[in-house]
Amino acid sequence: ERVPYTILRQVLRLRGPVDQGFGRGGKKLGFPTANLPSSLFSNALANVPTGVYIGWAVVEGSLEGDGDVLKGRNVIHKAVVNVGYSPTFDGQENKEKIVEGHLIVQDDDIGGDFYGETMRLALHGYLRPEKRFPSFADLIAAITHDVVTAKKLLDSSPYSQFSQDDFLTVDQDKLWVGTSGGDDHASFEFGR
Repeated sequence: ERVPYTILRQVLRLRGPVDQGFGRGGKKLGFPTANLPSSLFSNALANVPTGVYIGWAVVEGSLEGDGDVLKGRNVIHKAVVNVGYSPTFDGQENKEKIVEGHLIVQDDDIGGDFYGETMRLALHGYLRPEKRFPSFADLIAAITHDVVTAKKLLDSSPYSQFSQDDFLTVDQDKLWVGTSGGDDHASFEFGR
């Protein structure tokens, strides 16, 4: 019997500004995503298999003029993440491999969109390969299943323990730059 998910040998940590994307995740599918294009990471994703991953995400928050941080920022959220080209959008596939993170939150857990804001993603598990679905209904059913599976796995060991990763702790005085490449704008790390 095939195990429907696998733990990654190396954690993939990504940090970079959220790109505008096509707006398809939320508008067409009901699963809004925060996108990180491959080009942010000097094409370090070239050897990362396309597919659906699970992990943890943080949208970095900076203080607003009134001294408050926007709701849901600097908070660790569960995430289900597609790494790939969105092949079901026939004729509108992504030209470069992108990371599309869907933060698993309740409607009022996070305020607004976060285009241009910096997101951290730590990917720990692989659910399934990316594939072209025959219809949007089939794609929505698969994503719904992915979200349910991600919630269950991220609430259980060993995945729940990965939420304690120091990478996910935002320190306004110390900028995280990955050991595998990048700079203070966008960086990445493959490691433990």
